[in-house]
Order: sequence, then structure tokens, then C-alpha cells
Amino acid sequence: MNIDFLYNIGKKKILVYGDLMIDYYIDGTVSRISPEAPVPVLKVTGEKSGMGGAGNVIDNLLALGALIKVMGCIGVDDGGKWIVEKLSAMGVDTSYLRRLDKIKTIRKTRIISKNQQYIRLDEEEIQNIPEDIRQEYQEKAEDILEGIDAVIISDYGKGNIVPEVAQKLIELCHLKKIPCIIDPKGTDYQKYRGATVCTPNMQELALAAGRTLTTEEDIKEAAEELRRNCQFQYLVLTRSEKGMMLFEDGNVNTLFPTRAKEVIDVTGAGDTVAAMLTLAFCVGYDIKEACILANLAASIVCSKFGAAHLSLDELLDTLSLGGFLKSSSVLEAIGFVEKEKRKGKKIVFTNGCFDLLHAGHLSSFEQARKKGDVLVVAVNSDSSIKRIKGDKRPIITQKDRIAMVSALRCVDHVVLMEDDTPEYIISQLHPDIVVKGKDWENKYIPERELIESYGGKLCFAEMEGSLSTTNIVNRILENQ
Repeated sequence: MNIDFLYNIGKKKILVYGDLMIDYYIDGTVSRISPEAPVPVLKVTGEKSGMGGAGNVIDNLLALGALIKVMGCIGVDDGGKWIVEKLSAMGVDTSYLRRLDKIKTIRKTRIISKNQQYIRLDEEEIQNIPEDIRQEYQEKAEDILEGIDAVIISDYGKGNIVPEVAQKLIELCHLKKIPCIIDPKGTDYQKYRGATVCTPNMQELALAAGRTLTTEEDIKEAAEELRRNCQFQYLVLTRSEKGMMLFEDGNVNTLFPTRAKEVIDVTGAGDTVAAMLTLAFCVGYDIKEACILANLAASIVCSKFGAAHLSLDELLDTLSLGGFLKSSSVLEAIGFVEKEKRKGKKIVFTNGCFDLLHAGHLSSFEQARKKGDVLVVAVNSDSSIKRIKGDKRPIITQKDRIAMVSALRCVDHVVLMEDDTPEYIISQLHPDIVVKGKDWENKYIPERELIESYGGKLCFAEMEGSLSTTNIVNRILENQ
């Protein structure tokens, strides 16, 4: 995967079909209790309005640099006027945004003090869009999708997303090979049938399944059942502090743990996931890479207050590990490596289990580091070590092994390796030099052909006598 794909986001135009609303914030300070009733008195210090619902998806897309066309209905009231003026000022195509006197623009007012929300006031009348608008959207669906690279259906259950319009868009997306991403609501998932990706959270999955989901097996079974019954190509389950889980054909599921960041506010995190997934997908990343990006983006906005967004620069800075630990996911390692390459640095790569870190490991790291400017080390995961060395290994967990390798001065970056060989990581990083132990010199090396294919060089480090984790473990057992 090429990190430069992210720079193509500005060339993509996304159709957002969904429920638009206004988020209104009243901020203030509380220093006393009302004499009229046992409630706090808020001294108002500021007020602001922002885009809510599908509007927050639009804000996320715009912050990342995408172009937008919007589709949906709002009122002819002051709120509807504000939304149109706001979207137009941001360069959004509003040619299929309809203002109707039968609809009241939804507004959610939040009363806040010191970043703590006291109460939310909802002004809304939920009603489905009228028949004539449904007919217009179906008849003009081809025109609506003209020049569109991806579609997001952002359903907040306020009446804009009706089955016949959603299905018409999904059908055309399929024919035109345009990805269609669903941020769902309610229990009727058949209106999203055939979409590329559906992104429910845990509460939405339980509601769709019609039952309580208490175990991991319950969750996996319900998610795969929903994916299969609605013919989604992929289902991405968002699980708050547990990260995200991807379900795809063949009952394959992959977990993407969240980054360890302080959670300030989860408001709008689902909108960020939908926006980032969509953009990553339509600039060329595969679904797993898109999930990694969306998961990282969500972790960033959850560390901010309110329905926050992140810019492309902020995402790229995070990917290049500004202020982060040495260790990272493969995608973040790519950002780090690309940044160092742009500085003209020579990248050296090595890999291993590094169970019971010893002098032999230190020697190989130091030899590798001398062959270039930046040393990246891939550390085998616990599961991959068990596959390679048996159930009694590793002795030290991957978390602790990564911490030890990261602490070494000669190591610049550490990445966890889930596979048995480093071929996938090498294919993503394209290091200039790959270093193996001298004992590999006359053996078959699966990644040799890959390294040579892009002009990389394979080198070998001298071994420190008979030092190895296996030998050390055997000596310990002999001396018991």
C-alpha cells in the first residue's frame, strides 16, 4: 500500500444522502444552585452552531479535503436556510438538497460547562420524505451519481432514508462499480441490501439482531448473519474502546484494536469512521487498510470534545508518528518510513521473535543499524510464534517483547508482525536493506525474490556464538 494514495482524496467527489440537522451548543460556567429549584445556574459565555447528523459526515469529508454533493430534505425555516448557506459557503453541491414547508429542520441543543454536557434539547418532528421527492430522486438517480466516486448513506432515522431511494442508489452503485457505505439506524436493514459496507455499532447490531449479545460468539454470529442476509460485501462493527471488527465473505473476521488514547467524547465517531472508510476505499486502499485508517481517525477525534473532525495533515502527522511511541501498526509504519525516505534516509529492516532478548539480538540490531540510517524491526506476534515454535512459546508476551525492542537506542521503529514470514510487511515498506542472521545465508528465504524485485538488498549479520532463545531455555531446563 502506498501512503501517497491519501493525497488523492482531494480529487474524489462523494454523494452524501442522509438526515441533515443542526448541532447547537450553549457554553457557560456554573458557580451556584438556583434558589427556585435544586438545579445549577449556567452563566452563558458562548453559543455556536454546527452541522449535525449527515452534516457531520460532510464536515469530516470536507476536513479531509474531499468534494461533496448532498441529497436530502430540510425545512424552509431559519434552520434550513442556515444549513443551505453553510453548505454553499463550504463549496458543497446542494442541487439535490430539497427544502420543504412540510418538514421542520431538526436542531439539537446541548448545554455545556467545562466540556461536560448537562442536558440535550431535541427539536424534531420525524417524518418520511414525501412521495414526489422519492419519485424525483429515483428518476434522476443517474444524474445524481454523475461524477461521483463513492456514496455514503447516513441514516439517523429521521425520515430521509426510504427503501426505494436507497435501493435505487445501491443498485446503480453496483452497476457503476461505485462503493456505497452505510451508516445504519433502526431495524430495517433490508433497505440497505446489497451495499458495499455497512458500519453498525454494538447497540445497532443488537437492535438489528433482535436479541441481547453477551458473548464474543453471540456478536460474531449476529454480525455475520446480518452481513449474509443483507448481502453486504463487508460489515464493519464499531466497538467503542475495543476498536473495530471486519466481517467478510466466508465468515472471516478481523479485529482492529483501538489506539491507546484518552477518550474525551465519542460524539460523531461513527461519522468519522464512515467518512474515512469511504475515502480510503475510493482512493485505492483495500478494506483492511481502510479499516486501519478509519480506526485511527476515530481514535483521534474521540480525544477531542464534541463532534470533532481531523484534517488530512493531522492524519498524516499521526501516521508518521509525530509524538507517538516507536511501535505501531503496519499502516503507521508505512507513514514513518515514507517520511524518512523523503528525507533521503536509507531504510534497514530486520525481523524475528526476540523471545528472551539476549546479546545475540543486540549484536544483530547494531550490525543492521550500521548498514543504513533508520532501523525498522518487525516483531512476531504471540500467535505467529505459537505456529512456528509450538504452544510453549513465546515465553514473553508480544507487548513486553515490543517494549524491550523499542527501548533499544539503535532501533528506530518497531512493528508487530502477524504473519509467519515478513513478506507482507516488506511489500508495504520496501526497505532499502533487509538483514537476516548469517545462518540464513545458504538457506531458502521466501522474501528474497520480493526484495530483489523492487531493487532492495539482502544482507547477513554475523552470529554471536551459540546464543539463541532455544539454547538458553534448554540450558535453564538442564540446570533445574
